[in-house]
Amino acid sequence: MEKMRELAALLASGIEDYDEQVKVLQSERLKYIRLAMTDGFGTDEGASKDSWLLHLKQLEDSLTRRRNALRQAILMAADDMRKSEE
Repeated sequence: MEKMRELAALLASGIEDYDEQVKVLQSERLKYIRLAMTDGFGTDEGASKDSWLLHLKQLEDSLTRRRNALRQAILMAADDMRKSEE
């Protein structure tokens, strides 16, 4: 039972972090859309359209890695619990 509580706490923390990053991604997507609608992209590195697209891709990739890490943690914990019951 202790392992389940520990896993639940870790997952709650991981899900909370994931949700915060989703909010950041949504906010950044809105900024991108506003820039695209007003043709407000800069020419400097970091302000160009390509830089924004790369930034959004990196945020999306980070979320994918976080989600996969949570899934893996669940699978590993379930496997450990199953083995300890055998």
